Amino acid sequence: MPKYSNGFTLMELMIVMAIIALASAVIIPRIGSNDGKLYRTQLQTLTVALNYNRRSAVVMNRPFEITLFPFTENNDSTDKLKKGDWASQGADIQWQSDTQKLQNKVFTIKYFPQGGATGGTIRLQHGRFIARLFIDGITGKVTIEETHNDPDS
Repeated sequence: MPKYSNGFTLMELMIVMAIIALASAVIIPRIGSNDGKLYRTQLQTLTVALNYNRRSAVVMNRPFEITLFPFTENNDSTDKLKKGDWASQGADIQWQSDTQKLQNKVFTIKYFPQGGATGGTIRLQHGRFIARLFIDGITGKVTIEETHNDPDS
């Protein structure tokens, strides 16, 4: 019987397999999904567009409107975009105010020279990522509340 052998023990193989399994369980889901990045980008561009229109209304001392376009497969509504508007890139959007509730329909928010706006709530959802943007009717400021719709919890 030789004193040294050329090979791995069962324990060494099991440890290496456990490390590979753990690494793949952590890394692969992050590589395979761009939903989080797309959601984050859409939330950021929507917030910037809302703030741009509010600031423009105050600085130029005249009302400004922002039109929000839902995602459509053929993107025919994006032909109507003007500076300051926003179009969804796959997220579902919903508008809710005291007088109306619109799901995945084109809607307009108006900002006034004093800084106020047609207040309401925008619900933005892309996959399991959900954000609510509250627009204060008096100040026009946007407050964001993010949640995750996780089916495992």
